Amino acid sequence: MENSKNTGKIIVSLVLGALAGAALGLLFAPEKGSKTRQKIADDAEKMANDFKKKVKRQAKGLKKSMKEEAMALKNKATKLENYVENKVEKEMATLKNKAETLLHMNSDHTVK
Repeated sequence: MENSKNTGKIIVSLVLGALAGAALGLLFAPEKGSKTRQKIADDAEKMANDFKKKVKRQAKGLKKSMKEEAMALKNKATKLENYVENKVEKEMATLKNKAETLLHMNSDHTVK
């Protein structure tokens, strides 16, 4: 969950930085309008490609982290299942012994 929040912050920061850079580029451009527009378009394309790469990298990291967490959760569930199964088997054995004892006690009383 924490990783998801960080990813969101990174994405927002990248977008805001790109917008600020584009605005400053327009304000302080020393070249003709057509050259400036082309430069902005090229820079925007480069930023978009960089952004895509960063998002893909973040997504891969998040996917890996989620797989690891899922595996850890599965292992914990398996351990819990084994623990509960052992407890139930022990309790069943105890109850069986008690029932057999009661049956023997009852049969001893009815024979007399």
